[in-house]
Amino acid sequence: MDSSTEIFDADVAALADLAREFGHHAGRLRFAGVAPDHARRAITVYRVPDPGWDSEVLRLLQSDVAVHLADAVHTRDELLVARERVWELSGEIAISAISIPVDGTVLAVFADDSVESVQAELDRVVPGLATVSPAGADAL
Repeated sequence: MDSSTEIFDADVAALADLAREFGHHAGRLRFAGVAPDHARRAITVYRVPDPGWDSEVLRLLQSDVAVHLADAVHTRDELLVARERVWELSGEIAISAISIPVDGTVLAVFADDSVESVQAELDRVVPGLATVSPAGADAL
């Protein structure tokens, strides 16, 4: 499917934006990210599970667009802090990019140095929060 045939649903985009806005502010203690699915007219909100938070976000996002909740291991805030700690290593490691996943898994760190040595340093500085990829790999 090329860009001229991709489906775009303004309602899906707007609901994803609302979820993101909530997650970056009032919902930040649980929010990991949001993934719109225009073709299915749905969004998936990734969060660290919490029944009270789930009820609040579902109430906020009431719409004819389907809203799915998916479990995340880490919040976006946790990963933002880890990303800053990793960037502090850029004097020692040739880091070209750091990607924060919307699903709350782990940072993808793109580096030109040895994968093994970079991963060892990441495990020391941000244990369990980052994985290394060669710099030539897709950063998104």
